[in-house]
Amino acid sequence: MKKLFFLLLVSSPLLLFSQQPGAASAEFSSSKGVDTNYIKNYKDKLILALWQSERRFDISMAQTINADSGLSKINYVANSNQVTGVSLDFDIIGFAIGFRSVPNRDKRTGNTDYLDLGLNFTTKGIRFENSFKRYTGFYDANTKNYTIPFNDTTPYFQNPSMNIRVVKSKVIYSINKNKFALGAAYANTKRQIKGAGSWLVVGNFYGLSMNADSSLIPNPVQPYYGIVWDGFNKMNIYAYSFGAGGTRTFVFWKNFYFNVLASIGLEKQFRHFYTYPEDVHFSYWKTWFAADWRVALGYNNKNFFMRLTSISDINRYDAKDMQLGLTFVGGSFDIGYRFGIKPPKVYKKFQETKLYGYF
Repeated sequence: MKKLFFLLLVSSPLLLFSQQPGAASAEFSSSKGVDTNYIKNYKDKLILALWQSERRFDISMAQTINADSGLSKINYVANSNQVTGVSLDFDIIGFAIGFRSVPNRDKRTGNTDYLDLGLNFTTKGIRFENSFKRYTGFYDANTKNYTIPFNDTTPYFQNPSMNIRVVKSKVIYSINKNKFALGAAYANTKRQIKGAGSWLVVGNFYGLSMNADSSLIPNPVQPYYGIVWDGFNKMNIYAYSFGAGGTRTFVFWKNFYFNVLASIGLEKQFRHFYTYPEDVHFSYWKTWFAADWRVALGYNNKNFFMRLTSISDINRYDAKDMQLGLTFVGGSFDIGYRFGIKPPKVYKKFQETKLYGYF
């Protein structure tokens, strides 16, 4: 799976330049403004999918008070790389839950408790993604910098009380909504029959909390961080961003597809930092950049579908005398099936309303 993710990332720029434009269709049909020669909706299907994810979540910290040749740098890693989940979709609504599939009781790194919940809405032009992620228990991959001797059996520094929670909402609006469906690439309720692309308008809103029972800085390197940051034990971030980007789906032999998405914008962050036991609290607003990069490769026919996706998310929360960054890189494999059902009468009436027509 790791090799497939690597090939997916490497091949994306090559496919962008190798795709040849197809001949325009002389036939046009529409359903509430959607060109059905390009997009197929599945409003009467109950869609069940299983997914397996490989992901990496790193937190990097480095003080800028004392020169130490990198000895005091910290790289916290969550030991929750393999995650299994299930998703359920119907019409414009999708729900997903993920959890650890194979707990790794590694004494050297400890174990990370992980939970992932998602609630998404995919309409004709809007993809509204909502998620909650929780990680508890991290280890420092840079333990060898301050532990002597360090070998293949030496335990890493572990902080089992370290906890990160992220609540995030993302809105992606596709301008070319009549011929392009983002839900066909990253959701399960649509199908892109012919290749198309769109400019995007993107908005993000999220809250992030990181804390521990005592200092987040390992004891051996606390002297490097000064009298304030040596007790750093809590951070809260509240942020929103707006930006623009573009995406394109390439369709091969009607059922195979490849999608690439990229966006960039400005992010306004309200940062809060706390220390223990001094109980120091300082906060300020900061403007930063926000970027989104995704690729997807899959097979999507009338009922059966599967896909590989890769998502990268990098954030910086630097403060005076402290550099701090969070990096999330994930890839997942989804496989699922669409089951025909009769929509409930209440929901069917909703589908006939003007409000639903705007979706």
